Amino acid sequence: MSTAPVLSVRGLRKEYASPVRGGERIVAVDGIDFDVAPDECLAIVGESGSGKTTVAKTIVGLEQATSGTIVVGGAPRVGGPKRHRDRVRWAGEVQYVFQDPYSSLNPRQRVGAVVETSVAVHRPELSRADRRSAVARLLDDVGLGGGFADRLPHELSGGQRQRVAIARSLAADPRLVILDEAVAALDVSIQAQILNLLADIREQRPVSYLFITHDLAVVNQIADRVIVMEDGRVVEEGATRQVLEQPAHEYTRALVAAVPRAGWTPRRRTELAQLVPA
Repeated sequence: MSTAPVLSVRGLRKEYASPVRGGERIVAVDGIDFDVAPDECLAIVGESGSGKTTVAKTIVGLEQATSGTIVVGGAPRVGGPKRHRDRVRWAGEVQYVFQDPYSSLNPRQRVGAVVETSVAVHRPELSRADRRSAVARLLDDVGLGGGFADRLPHELSGGQRQRVAIARSLAADPRLVILDEAVAALDVSIQAQILNLLADIREQRPVSYLFITHDLAVVNQIADRVIVMEDGRVVEEGATRQVLEQPAHEYTRALVAAVPRAGWTPRRRTELAQLVPA
């Protein structure tokens, strides 16, 4: 099995023209480097505005990088997909699961049709009967067997809708799935179910995850490695246990100290930086 990175990012930079500052250039992501290995889950963690979602959207092609390189499976992604077949190929390599599955699902399309549409795009050689068999297997893989294929999104719970979104992403048989705050909107018990599902999928399929989150408890449960972003830059990177138990950077220490626990008292970030020992 190849040990080459599934995803390699070098010098990634993303700037925006500020609409309220006379077009002043705002740097959202500032020269970051990282790799995602085969069968690995890498988490990107940071507060809102740290640039982690911008990184994810740039990788998948929803944003255009200002500079830097993105390589998926050894092939560079330059300038965005120009033709339909390029868009299909890109989507087949990297899939994106959003925080709010309801907004990413067609409210008038039944669950089976949602997944079948993705199967048809990425496996056009299949007959209609084979597509439906593939849909049934995918739904069963995410715990939605039985009559779920005939339901509409509004008939599902938040966790069930996220399972549909995951099944749809797996229909492309991607190398990498980007999960952008994919459990943030769910109750804690449902979060655990989805995280366990993602772990099971990774055991059964050759797929890597790029997990975008602000929740260190989630990182601790699912990620092999973690990178910490602050103001568009990577400030710390390493094995999850090492980073969470022995954080080296002041910002990471402040994030860890802010996680609620027994006897925890909320404090401002400036106070945390002074209280937590180096």
